Amino acid sequence: MARQPTVLAVLILVTGVITGMVLYSRAGFFGLTYDLVVAQSPNGYGIRLDHPAYTQMARPGVMASANGLEYIDGSPDAGQYLWQALTTFPGFVVAVGAFFLIWRLMWRARGGVYMPQVARRVRFLGWWLLVGGLLAPQIENFAMMRLLDTMAMGVASYQIREIPLVVPLVALGLLALVGILRDGVRMREDLAGTV
Repeated sequence: MARQPTVLAVLILVTGVITGMVLYSRAGFFGLTYDLVVAQSPNGYGIRLDHPAYTQMARPGVMASANGLEYIDGSPDAGQYLWQALTTFPGFVVAVGAFFLIWRLMWRARGGVYMPQVARRVRFLGWWLLVGGLLAPQIENFAMMRLLDTMAMGVASYQIREIPLVVPLVALGLLALVGILRDGVRMREDLAGTV
């Protein structure tokens, strides 16, 4: 991949388009393309659904219930649009930044993996994923609670959001890989000095 940057650029473009489509389908274009804003309550209510439209779909012995509660404002102001955009924008920034950093890393690595610049870029990518992966979900959760505060009283609860485990693990793996790459750089320089 590092020797064929065009293939990598196409892969990054396809992955970026898929990520953009997922984000767009989740809340429009950062929630700004709709005439309303939607805030989800973090509390589960467990409302039993006895309507035949729900009970007919359930298999025998299964009860239908609605746990989520959404508040919908059909006449949002600019502040509500801002909070709604922040419910998806930080994750988008982390994903786009990661794609860009991977592209730069692969472009630099086409001359060889054991170079100081490659180790620096891997380290920067690791820190980007670690910090971004930890902060983005918290910022999105805070924005959702602020949006919920503009629509309902006493419903929002500011708690730390669960973080997907895979992102910090990948980031820590990349930071560990930096040490290996640095050792490889030193060995390559020592080998070049003895030859």
